[in-house]
Amino acid sequence: MLKQHQRFFSAVFQVFDLVIIATAWLISYPIRFLYLTSHFPPIHGVPSFGQYAYLGAGIIALWFFVFFLGGVYRSRRTQKIGLELEAIAKCHTFAFLTLVAMVFLVLGDRYSRAVLLVFYVLTFALLVFERILIRSLTHSLRRHGFNLRVTLVVGNNEISAAFIERLRLHPELGLIIKGVVQLESENLLLQKTDLPILGTSADLTAVLETHGIDQVILALKNSQRDQLDLILASLVDQNVDVRIIPDLHQYITLGCEVEEFEGLPLISLNQSPIVGWNRVAKRISDVIYASVALVIFSPLMAVVALSIRFFTPGPIFIRQERMGLDGRVFRMLKFRSMRVDAEKNSGAVWAKKDDDRTTWIGRILRRTSLDELPQLVNVLRGEMSCVGPRPERPALVAKFKNDIPKYMLRHKVKAGMTGWAQINGWRGDTSLEKRIEYDLYYISNWSLIFDFKIMLMTLVKGFISKNAY
Repeated sequence: MLKQHQRFFSAVFQVFDLVIIATAWLISYPIRFLYLTSHFPPIHGVPSFGQYAYLGAGIIALWFFVFFLGGVYRSRRTQKIGLELEAIAKCHTFAFLTLVAMVFLVLGDRYSRAVLLVFYVLTFALLVFERILIRSLTHSLRRHGFNLRVTLVVGNNEISAAFIERLRLHPELGLIIKGVVQLESENLLLQKTDLPILGTSADLTAVLETHGIDQVILALKNSQRDQLDLILASLVDQNVDVRIIPDLHQYITLGCEVEEFEGLPLISLNQSPIVGWNRVAKRISDVIYASVALVIFSPLMAVVALSIRFFTPGPIFIRQERMGLDGRVFRMLKFRSMRVDAEKNSGAVWAKKDDDRTTWIGRILRRTSLDELPQLVNVLRGEMSCVGPRPERPALVAKFKNDIPKYMLRHKVKAGMTGWAQINGWRGDTSLEKRIEYDLYYISNWSLIFDFKIMLMTLVKGFISKNAY
């Protein structure tokens, strides 16, 4: 019954998607040749509508083929909507590029580029709206008792208790936990949840039949793995979905991701979320933000450069080695704020309050963070990001990584001009442990919206800090 429901909803999505794709293609023609003609007159005149309608059948078949093979229609009940939209974006873009290649390599210039572009944007917008609408409706239905999955948890331990606690925060998933089956080695008196104990692992088959279970969650500790084979063997002939929660929580800081390689599951620990399309999106936003900032701040940067040139001896800029993405070293650009020989005797050390190595102009620059503005060039070169953990000197990294747990995880993303730690006051000579805590929180919860929020907060309160000296 459960798999029939899944196939039904998959078929519904397929029908809706095909209707959207066909509709978007058909209305792209009038949008281009009726509404946009006055602003962008067609070079070769207005083609017949039938020519475009004829191509629509091939477009529908192409999109269905790509979406089906790309996994768009697999069950995503427990996944965030962002992952579903990412899958749609990838498959939609691939199908579109395939269409463009076929049209212009095989059919020549018979079809308008503007129509294709309108179709691409319109289709994606409608698909996103459809997914958000359907997900909202299904969540509402599940909260009211429809389309539910009866779930059984195997394991009476801390892992199962944590899973059950988190699952209760998401009633929209429609997963109803019937109870817990404990392992024979577990003590019944040490019950970890308030759910009923329905039996032991030896009674698993009978429990499934008695309670009409749709899904089994195996939550075993590493010390219980010797019993996993027996449990899985008893589930082979049962018409239930089986999921395993690995006992890896103590090793996961940034999150984890399950991949498949030639039929084998691979679990990636502490995987950065800024990979694939996310990395492309962040890079595009960095280029846009940095370009706009350079235009806005260029007069101020010119004033700062002239002030350093005329009032302090030495170069205007300095280039310091810093550690960035994946531990790679790059040369970070800054306005010079200290004497030329500032590190002759001390080496690489943090600046301190009332540091006598700082010039009088440098004190103003460091207090207002204006010495950091040349790093916009590093952003455009791809060595840094506008938002991310602040980069550190390699010599200091070598020291910190031995003293502070998880310190090197901050290098899973590009270093930034500003960051979550900095706008919350953790900059300069402050607690490194708190700084790392905020950096890792940023990486784990990254999104373009989070980046935008940090940049706005930087403009409001991030330039001037009592800890910047």
